[in-house]
Amino acid sequence: MAPEGIVDAGRVSHANVRAYQALNAFFDRIYVITLRRATDRHALLARALAGLRYEVFHGQDKRDLDPADLREQGIYDDREARRLHRHGRGMSLGEIACALSHAGVWRRILEEGHERALVFEDDAVPVEGAIDLAPAALAQLPPTWELLYLGYDRNEEVTLRPRVNRAAYVALGALGIIRWSAKEAANLLPRPHSTNLRRAGFHDHLHAYGLTAAGARKLLEFQQPIVLAADTAATRLVLRRRLEAYVTEPKLFLQRGGRSYIRE
Repeated sequence: MAPEGIVDAGRVSHANVRAYQALNAFFDRIYVITLRRATDRHALLARALAGLRYEVFHGQDKRDLDPADLREQGIYDDREARRLHRHGRGMSLGEIACALSHAGVWRRILEEGHERALVFEDDAVPVEGAIDLAPAALAQLPPTWELLYLGYDRNEEVTLRPRVNRAAYVALGALGIIRWSAKEAANLLPRPHSTNLRRAGFHDHLHAYGLTAAGARKLLEFQQPIVLAADTAATRLVLRRRLEAYVTEPKLFLQRGGRSYIRE
């Protein structure tokens, strides 16, 4: 029987059984971030993740946030956020709420003493035909890993054009013309690691990712106060090679389309 607060839907499609069993066995705890009012997503996520033993984590709702309070309490640093952002803009309330939600999970991982956790946003769905590669990808992780993208966007394929762009960014970074340094720009593209893993580069989204206690600690330290969107903060540490991160090849989870509670 699942512990209190843990969902164990039990019956899943045959294609997902082995993959979800591997995820359940590999991670100490699985969290799904959602909002209490996101009831349109709750039944859908229960079906998409049926068979995973997960805990629902109710995140921060932007409707409950006040920009002035966030700044006064030191929860969000608008000046630093603008300095770090590629285009020099501050964060929206939706982005701050999302970042606080992920930070809440990272804090929970450390408080509960988990060494390896899996985190989903409530719109994550498995990729049929790819999710069954989860056991192989997990087996290929080095013992020093800290972040694993099971779902992501951007730089899925490394072709000539992104290589040319990277060279340009390295040159511009060396001149201080862009927000990235030359070192960060050099790490924009993922690199080969194994059959089903690549060393992570610049990727968007954190709708499905694995995290170690060491990774959670680094992300929390970087986001105190909140200065970047959750996925951008992770990317910044990855590009600086301060976070040992990998992406699965191919991606194992996508994001379901529909209403955005960040941009509504």
